[in-house]
Parts: sequence; C-alpha cells; structure tokens
Amino acid sequence: MSRLSIDDLILDPPAYGEIRADRRAAAMEWRRARRVRLGDIVLLEFESEETLRYQAQEMLYVERVFDPRLAAAEISVYERLLPTARLLTATMLLELPDQARVRAELGRLDGLHDAVRLEIGDVTVRARDIPPPEEGPTAHTVSVHFLGFDLPSHATDLFADGATGRLVADHPAYQAEAVLTAELMELLRRSGAAAQRPR
Repeated sequence: MSRLSIDDLILDPPAYGEIRADRRAAAMEWRRARRVRLGDIVLLEFESEETLRYQAQEMLYVERVFDPRLAAAEISVYERLLPTARLLTATMLLELPDQARVRAELGRLDGLHDAVRLEIGDVTVRARDIPPPEEGPTAHTVSVHFLGFDLPSHATDLFADGATGRLVADHPAYQAEAVLTAELMELLRRSGAAAQRPR
C-alpha cells in the first residue's frame, strides 16, 4: 500500500490555510535535518515520507486541487520519490546566485547530477536521475534534480551497524565532498525501516 494517500491530506483550502504556517515550520525542521551542503553550489536534501507528504499538500493547496481523483493523480508524482529499504532519494539543488550567468554555469556543470555518489562504509552508490513522470532521464544538468541511490543489501546492513557516510561530487568542473552527520545517518536508517512497516 502506498505511504502517500489523500486520506492523509487536507483538500479543504481554508482548513489547511489555518494550519499552514505550523506545517511549514515543521517541514523546515525536517528539511534542515536532512540537508547536506556539497561544496559552494550544490545542496542535497534527502527525502522522507514526511517531507514528500508536505510537498504534496502544498502543491494541492497552491494549485487549488480539490477533487479527490485529481488529487490522487497529482500525489502519484511524489510517490516515485518515496525512500525504501533499498532506495534513498534526494532533491539536488544548484544554488547559482548570478542570474545573468545561470545558463553558462549550467553548461559548465553539465552532467553534474550523474557525478554524485554516496559512500556508506566500504560501499559506493552512484546517484541516478529520477526524471519527471512520462519523461526519460536527461543528460543535461538543470537547477533542480531528483536523485535516487539504489542500495545493495550490504549497504542496508551497514546502516544497521552505524556506519559512517559521505557524499562526493566528482565532476571535471566541480569536486566536493561532505561527511553525513550521525543524526542524518540515523534518519536515513529510520526512513528505510519505516518503508518496511505494514500500513
């Protein structure tokens, strides 16, 4: 059964509007705990059931989607990003402050989304692009990418043993690495555990 359901969302805009500020504050804390800065430009935020439910709720509210059937179709966009016991997902954001040079910078960094890897203990997992529905993977880097890290069974065992982890960007024009905090490693481990719980 899907862990994202319209039963968990509010389709009444005034009702959601009353609690929106509190939901946003909570979501900011979730995202902060799951955020990794990878060098000067790249920011990765690992997704969870909670972060994706919040994004789905916001999308329905902003787009004024009230019909449960339409809402269910929209929610499916986020379902593909749900982490599992064998998959971690993250949003990769490129922070390019000079708007006049965005196109040139994206050209310089082309392929960066394919040059990110996650290391857990002695296991290395290369990121793969998760394209929008009905679109194929792109070779070109844009400002926002959704990445998937497909974990072998050995990596999930390492999570259980409290392994250390780090993210690495290895691109001809951009190289950086960041150590994952113990707090984040525990959150990622729990995301996988949550995915195995029956609903």
